[in-house]
Amino acid sequence: MSPRSTGSRRTWAQRFVLVLGVVVVLGCATAAAATAYFGLRFAQIDRVKDIALQAAEKGQPANYLIVGTDSRAGLDPEAPDAGGFLAGGEQGCDCTDTIMILRVDPDAKTANVVSLPRDLWLPIADNGQRARINSAHRRGEQVLIDTIEENFGIPINHYVEIDFVGFEHLVDAVDGIPMWFESPVRDTHTGLSIPNAGCSTLNGEQARKFARSRYIQYKGEDGRWHGDPTADFGRITRQQIFIRRAIAKAVSQGLSNPLTLNNLVSAGVENVRLDEALDAGDLLGLGREFSKFDSDELVGHTIPTESHRTNAGADVQIAKMREAEPILNIFRGLPPGTVTPQAIEVTVLNGSGVQGQAADAAGALQEIGFGIDDIDSYPSPVGQTTVLFGAGGEDAARTLALHVTGGAPLVFDEDIDDGAVVLVTGANFTTIHTQPAPEGSPDDLLSVTSTTVAVADDSSTTSTAPTTSTTVLGYATGEPPPGVECG
Repeated sequence: MSPRSTGSRRTWAQRFVLVLGVVVVLGCATAAAATAYFGLRFAQIDRVKDIALQAAEKGQPANYLIVGTDSRAGLDPEAPDAGGFLAGGEQGCDCTDTIMILRVDPDAKTANVVSLPRDLWLPIADNGQRARINSAHRRGEQVLIDTIEENFGIPINHYVEIDFVGFEHLVDAVDGIPMWFESPVRDTHTGLSIPNAGCSTLNGEQARKFARSRYIQYKGEDGRWHGDPTADFGRITRQQIFIRRAIAKAVSQGLSNPLTLNNLVSAGVENVRLDEALDAGDLLGLGREFSKFDSDELVGHTIPTESHRTNAGADVQIAKMREAEPILNIFRGLPPGTVTPQAIEVTVLNGSGVQGQAADAAGALQEIGFGIDDIDSYPSPVGQTTVLFGAGGEDAARTLALHVTGGAPLVFDEDIDDGAVVLVTGANFTTIHTQPAPEGSPDDLLSVTSTTVAVADDSSTTSTAPTTSTTVLGYATGEPPPGVECG
């Protein structure tokens, strides 16, 4: 009998195990090769050098500043130019058409995004002069980063910049983004045209026109075209909906799959710029952590603003910092009820009679981030520096008092406007310190509400967490109605 006919012959089960082992080994090798290729392609992405970012520990929440520039460089000059996008060889102003901050918490599996309106009017970091926020990028990436950190107190951990070509390529890399349109829409400025209601998968070019649309029109039941008067705010709402739909599409294709990530990275090699600290391992780790992320759980926010006309006659937006606090605290990593200096307007009154004391105190408070509403004299001498507050202003008053060397008692004054705070410098006033007094310190223990006067009732000082859904401003479209599948 042949030796091979003895116990050395393998059963079908043994053969199956061997074949399975070979498949597993090949699969691992393929995955490793795909991961290695991903790393090589990722290394080819252009890096933004010489920018200072606040480091985030691996696995901890991180803020990604996502900047969309309006550069036309690289777009096909022979392509149909609906809306005059490429007319006259226009390359755009190389300013930021879109500014978003994405906060990702891998541990909690949460993601939040806040959009900063392009017309926000605020001090630009490098020169202190007020201008639209979308002009800061023109002065350098660091200027935009510093402007956001200084005005909103949000630490920026990573920087991502994408132009129009990169945006189109990324959309095409996932075979388009399915969007729901409850009626036909158009925008003659960008060339957007969706002639039919229902589900429509936008390719890269269509997605770019949709994301840029500030003058969108929709066809009403009366058969007429109706415009969205909210301009940039409506666009922000639609952009955040688009992001949720894009995440859903990427997840459905396997966000943790190196091949999927390779397609995305390859699409952005020439038109995406990243900070030097963001490496391939970070991206692969995020892909694994959020491989089953439900895009509906992406919470969108917009900074509340009010209209303002500059001395030069420009229509801009001023941030309502007090109303924005609950939103900003999410991105600062602070509890919802925290009040920061950026949200507080202070009136400083000289109660000691020392010449220039109120002005000096106001200057020191401004450097920390407090706004100064007025500087004046208190009508009578005061021995102890005190913080007065109106209804609902106790949290703000305490935040202010914690920066006063020696502390300051908090006193409710019904004659002060709701939410307002007043610092009255007394004979014991010395300095303002940059960092707030730590809990349990002498300054902290002295900064308490006086028990000899009435205080605002609980309802006026209660802080609430922001809502957990995208703030809808303007004409919103993209999400299918309940029970309807789109893509």
